[in-house]
Amino acid sequence: MFNHLGKPIRLLKLIAASAISTVLLVSFQNCSSGFSVSAQLNSSSSSNGGNGNGGNGGSGSDQMRQWPDTTSGIHIFHDQVNLANFSQAQIQFIATHYAGVQKISANDAATIRKINPNFLVLHYRLGLGLGYQLPSSNCTPNGHDIQILVGNNWVPEWPGDSIVQPQWLFGFNGSPRVYSCTNGWYIMNIANPSYETWWLGQVRSQLAANNDDGIFMDSFSIPNFFGSSNFSPNLPTVDTSFEDNWAMMMKNWLIFLKAHLPGVYLVPNVGSWITGRDHTDIVVPADGMMVEQFALPNESGTYAESDWQLEMNRILMAVARNQAIIGQTYVSSEKNRMFAVGSYLLIKGTRTYLSVNNTMGPEWYPEYDIPIGAATESAGGSIQDLFDATVGVYRRNFSNGFVLVNPSATSINVPLGGIYYLAQTTPDGVLTVNSSGQEAGTISYAMVNSVTLSDHSAAVLFNSHP
Repeated sequence: MFNHLGKPIRLLKLIAASAISTVLLVSFQNCSSGFSVSAQLNSSSSSNGGNGNGGNGGSGSDQMRQWPDTTSGIHIFHDQVNLANFSQAQIQFIATHYAGVQKISANDAATIRKINPNFLVLHYRLGLGLGYQLPSSNCTPNGHDIQILVGNNWVPEWPGDSIVQPQWLFGFNGSPRVYSCTNGWYIMNIANPSYETWWLGQVRSQLAANNDDGIFMDSFSIPNFFGSSNFSPNLPTVDTSFEDNWAMMMKNWLIFLKAHLPGVYLVPNVGSWITGRDHTDIVVPADGMMVEQFALPNESGTYAESDWQLEMNRILMAVARNQAIIGQTYVSSEKNRMFAVGSYLLIKGTRTYLSVNNTMGPEWYPEYDIPIGAATESAGGSIQDLFDATVGVYRRNFSNGFVLVNPSATSINVPLGGIYYLAQTTPDGVLTVNSSGQEAGTISYAMVNSVTLSDHSAAVLFNSHP
């Protein structure tokens, strides 16, 4: 993710949700050993509680902008765009090449929608917290205000100490509030009815001011998954009861919002989704999700093959529910970009988007232009369904060729059994579109009868020269 200063914020894990026909409101009470939970059961319409269809935002309104169909090709959903210094050619490029963004001013969105009326915009908010101030080195909130976009202005997310009520804040282990020493926000009690009502009112007015299509709910993870020592006071490192209670609250928070925001897409950030403790049923009521650090944690790191498999399998579960997926990663080398694209092609459904994100645009990579066509086979229910045991790599066939992906730590040579054309992209690095609207990268095609996939790499091959 990028904050309003354009600086990358690396976020950790998140979770998911399953639709239920009742809402269980949970409240926390401080006690010396941590917290206790009391629950109140409120009825909720199952139709408004979210059906996980990923397509209608819970309303079925014909007026909603739809998620663009991603059946064929590679589709991009960018993080943040500011048109202030862009030429008309660059603006035209963004409008015709991006499916949407999740941080943009109302005026800039209107400019793009004059060219592409179907351009999707998500409103950025923290999912479980309220941004306050960036911390000092000793975890004291005394830095820059954490801000969000409202209309055309960046404003503090924190509404003021006189407005925030004590019961809105999540307290733990005798402390009335818990502060993120990493990102400068307070954890909120998302089960408190007064806070729910206030937050809902704020978001409704902001959605209208921005003409947004949905809400991007950042940092939507069980709080201690961000690191217990990254909060003041410290949260438990591992605590099943703590995590189960938070998972229940988060699921109910999404169900509540679906019931009260018909026609609005809910898109939480589920993080990298690579740990066994993730509660992956939480986001079932949502219309989609971002998987951050998709395929790779960063430019210099890789996932263990088992972690990559876990991430892909969890995404496939969401794709099977027809939920929108935004796979966002922070890489720049050709090898890593191609691995992200290859992983994307393996799990791609009808609402699946990629974002290799390093700047506020107009960022574009030659891998995006690879004309692979539409998949000719389902991804299946497990990534193992695409594993070719004869050569030891993952393969998925498309109308114009196929993709091979090697998520292992070893190099693998793959004989192809015939002549194919290997897509090769250049150059390395962060690439942007120039003021004339021209891309910086190029694609060439090499005739091959075998290909060697180094560790954590991918290849796209064509049946005939594109």
